[in-house]
Amino acid sequence: MTLGTWTPDQGAPTPPDADTLAKAAEFGVESADRFPSNPVDALEPLQVWMRQSRSAWAPLLEPLPTEQLVRLVRFFTLAEHHWAGWEGQDKNPVVWICKELKTRDAFPDAELTQWIKSHTENRFLPYGNPLA
Repeated sequence: MTLGTWTPDQGAPTPPDADTLAKAAEFGVESADRFPSNPVDALEPLQVWMRQSRSAWAPLLEPLPTEQLVRLVRFFTLAEHHWAGWEGQDKNPVVWICKELKTRDAFPDAELTQWIKSHTENRFLPYGNPLA
């Protein structure tokens, strides 16, 4: 008989600060062709947030301006596509950001949706899991 180890759920990780989100948004402005192939150290804290729930993301997204949210959509789409270990699947922050944009009547946006679809292999983007 073997015994495993049990690690209690630590809850949600420490939320990213506004500066980290602003840096990520600036990466979203860059061309997809110039997106780095490896994560940037300053953005590493966001990796653990790739699979957090909508309720964890909501207080972080609500105060951000719409333009910054759109840039974050681009960042998280590209980060998942280019960086190993950044897979968000149906909990990718893009889903939660698009839901926030919808509350502001800024989504669906045909151009942004087409951009997302052309830069990801994640079938859940941008709308999330229809069965969830």
